[in-house]
Amino acid sequence: MPYEKLEITTPAPVLSWANHSLGPEETKMAKNVASLPFVFKHVALMPDVHLGKGALVGSVIATKEAIIPAAVGVDIGCFIGDTLIPLADGKSYRIKDLMDWGTEFIVYACTPTGKIVAAQATAKLTRRNAPLVKVILDNGEEIICTPDHQFMLRDGTYKEAQLLQAETSLMPFYSKTDKDGYTLITQPYSSRWQKAHWIIARSGLLGKVPRFEGQKTFIHHQNFDESDNRPENLEFMGNRDHSAYHRSLVERNQHWHSAEFEEKRVASLAQKAKTSEGYQYYAERGTRNIFQYMEQQPEHFKNAVAGNGNRGKQYLVEYNKTEKGRGKSQEIANRYYTCEICGVDVKTPIGLHNHRRKEHQCNHKVVAVNLLNYTEDVYCLTVPEYHNFALKAGVFVHNCGMSAIKTSFTAEQLEGKLKKIRLDIEAAIPTGFNENKDVEKSVSNWQHWDDFKDLHRGVQDLQGKAMKQMGSLGGGNHFIEVCLDTENQVWLMLHSGSRNIGNKLAQCHIYTARELAKMAGNKLPDPDLAHFVAGTREFQAYWHDLQWSQNYARVNRDVMMARFKHIVEKHLVGGKATKPLLQVNCHHNYAEKEVHFDEDVYVTRKGAVRAQTEDYGIIPGSMGAKSFIVKGKGNAHSFCSCSHGAGRLMSRNKAKNVYTLDDLIEQTNGVECRKDEGVLDEIPGAYKPIEQVMANQADLVEVVATLKQVLCVKG
Repeated sequence: MPYEKLEITTPAPVLSWANHSLGPEETKMAKNVASLPFVFKHVALMPDVHLGKGALVGSVIATKEAIIPAAVGVDIGCFIGDTLIPLADGKSYRIKDLMDWGTEFIVYACTPTGKIVAAQATAKLTRRNAPLVKVILDNGEEIICTPDHQFMLRDGTYKEAQLLQAETSLMPFYSKTDKDGYTLITQPYSSRWQKAHWIIARSGLLGKVPRFEGQKTFIHHQNFDESDNRPENLEFMGNRDHSAYHRSLVERNQHWHSAEFEEKRVASLAQKAKTSEGYQYYAERGTRNIFQYMEQQPEHFKNAVAGNGNRGKQYLVEYNKTEKGRGKSQEIANRYYTCEICGVDVKTPIGLHNHRRKEHQCNHKVVAVNLLNYTEDVYCLTVPEYHNFALKAGVFVHNCGMSAIKTSFTAEQLEGKLKKIRLDIEAAIPTGFNENKDVEKSVSNWQHWDDFKDLHRGVQDLQGKAMKQMGSLGGGNHFIEVCLDTENQVWLMLHSGSRNIGNKLAQCHIYTARELAKMAGNKLPDPDLAHFVAGTREFQAYWHDLQWSQNYARVNRDVMMARFKHIVEKHLVGGKATKPLLQVNCHHNYAEKEVHFDEDVYVTRKGAVRAQTEDYGIIPGSMGAKSFIVKGKGNAHSFCSCSHGAGRLMSRNKAKNVYTLDDLIEQTNGVECRKDEGVLDEIPGAYKPIEQVMANQADLVEVVATLKQVLCVKG
């Protein structure tokens, strides 16, 4: 349904997507926020709106030059409009031009293990007049971006541009065109070149790779442009079918069949074979053919080479004693090979190998990071599945975290295993006020621990606790769930935040804001609406700590999801690692600096999720109800937002007084979960019906997948 403009008198209007009238306290809270002088345009209320602290949970508040410290947020790192992005069509485009397309396109992304894949992406303007830094690479490329944009390091982790140092090794992106016009890309994990069209296919963008009886599988470029690897231009064929197809194109191939062409072709091949590059090419091709032959016809090969050593030994010994043989050996020893990375000629294949290891280590290195004295509008991509993308400059960067992944498992594989999975999750991931006994290596190595000393002085004694809580769920409405979609595919989902350290940081800054309001004599309708003004020292300190907390929350979810996924894999496939089919990560209860109605504003989403065009999001129901994976529609009036869940219908205390343990057992029938007094306040009846909530925001999001919980672990 469309929004409703509430009939309340405030300087800024209040637009509501809820299907019910606000109660007296909710109306008062909405009026308090909408009366603040720095509120931009209007206040947007999501379908799950209900009472909160200071502001309604489920409200989206855009502000000019001020922010209310009631949420945890992170700024978005971005690039200037001229930044070039290589696409699957073999060309590179300015990121600003990609935004103007308004459609999805295919970029190259990289997994944490260094495997390059292809993925869908969209571009958007994210900030105006942003401060900038220049990152200079050892290949001569320069990248201009915001100081906080994260670059992918060679080990698969990320670091902000402003924290990069000289000699820092980045994840590399090397591409070139071969003699036949095909795009080749080096896989960082193996240092081997791979044809881009097979990267597209192996990424699943062409569907399942078919088999052709008695033939090898080929990929045909429909427009005969071998560098254009857009999925719509690629088609699977058998190798013999592919050859027959080309032969059938008489008009295109008639010259190829002529005696004149054949004579020129043979002469050209002979001439090429005389060059060092040609000799190397034919030697490598011959080697590949021999290995292929050995693999496909092993018995024939064994018979063919039987006695080869004895027959050839005498000939080779005699040949190497001749002047011609010694000359050939000397020629091979002094042959030069060109490094495809830097273009330098290096003697012998071994020398080329050593050159690559010493000079490049198969990555790019940072030369310097310089702060720039001007600002520009900046842009970024959204890459939902992999959250990073390649730049033409030759490196990978993070894109602009509830968390969910779609697995390759099906419902049948879960049968009889849910209770064991739940018990293992509860043993591996601390809940409530509990924390990890030990700090695992992936946690202690987190780069932002070095910044802890720069956080608010009120939390300086909490670093040890924060480290032990990273990888823990917390309490309240936080959860870990195994779900099934309508195709009986298994999804893993969890909801958590920045734990005790995030709460403590927020409380420290809320106290500061209140004290500043008292000193200034500001008469606020609610003390929790105390705010910081942009440009002040307090604002900068708060924004810095918000960024740190939001990064902490994201990594906390990543650590838990890795443990969660490993437990499920242990029970379903004996611990074998599997690749997610889709990954979704989204924040709520946070603030960002964004562009809305052509102006820079701070957007606080309190119990709401960003839903810009093509943004993936998660809208969970209560334990025992449905959940939804969605894509945003970019509704401007909601400040490109949607609800973060069903929203509470009654308080926790009221739920405990209204419902019994029998009610909980009945309402969670079919879900493997705790069924005791400790989670009674999370009973589905205490939340709004999720179907109604979704119906109210049909203009904000489209449903990508509908999920039903079969296992739930509550905090």
